[in-house]
Amino acid sequence: MARAVKSAIRVLEVLELFDRLQREASVGEIARELGYPLSSTSMLLANLLEMGYFRHGPDQRTYFPTPRVTVLGAWIEPLLTPGAEIMRMMADLGNETGETIILAAPTRDQVQYVHVVPATTTMRMHVGPGTMRPLLASGLGRVLLSAMPQEKINHLVMRHNNGPLATEDRISNSALQRELAAIRTKGYAVVLRGVTPGAGLIGMLLPLELSGVPLALGIGGWAKEIRLRQQEYLQLMREAIDRHLRRDLRSAA
Repeated sequence: MARAVKSAIRVLEVLELFDRLQREASVGEIARELGYPLSSTSMLLANLLEMGYFRHGPDQRTYFPTPRVTVLGAWIEPLLTPGAEIMRMMADLGNETGETIILAAPTRDQVQYVHVVPATTTMRMHVGPGTMRPLLASGLGRVLLSAMPQEKINHLVMRHNNGPLATEDRISNSALQRELAAIRTKGYAVVLRGVTPGAGLIGMLLPLELSGVPLALGIGGWAKEIRLRQQEYLQLMREAIDRHLRRDLRSAA
């Protein structure tokens, strides 16, 4: 990673924190959640308040992002703005399943969780927007790989196998190709032993792209629950995609 500029990183981490909280928060809570010094957090929020990106809560002790934050990057990808069909789809799935709903996209040799709807169950997995997972060794990574050209997959496998972790974690390209072929045939992937111990996930490709890259939708939770409710979750995902996304594509045709 290039040399980090601390203040720039902190601004983005504060915005990501509010994306997870989706409510007002005090300086003390923000500092505690992010591990920042209280004085630095107070100064940072005062600057964002002065610039119009944050406002005070009713008690003048809490902070909340203003609509200026909402529209700042809306021009980049309208699909991800609040109220967009993809966001409604994820909210619906969250309400129907109670599980963590994940929208993921590839970035180099990683999978990034672009948007996450937190689970509402008592026992839940804790992941947030910006979470990164290995493209070659994660459930949603394999789903995204299934949409990529063979040459790119070969390149990723070769680079991984020639890297520092190759001796312990070498990937068989032929075995990977068989797995990707199965995902393409079935239209989904189920992982019951993922990157997070005890976690499981069901993932499938979405019928659209984000700035030219494929998107994957995932339902994540405890592996036992994913196993028991696999067919139910698959049906809910297919219905949600058809209701929210394929309808839009048909309308645009």
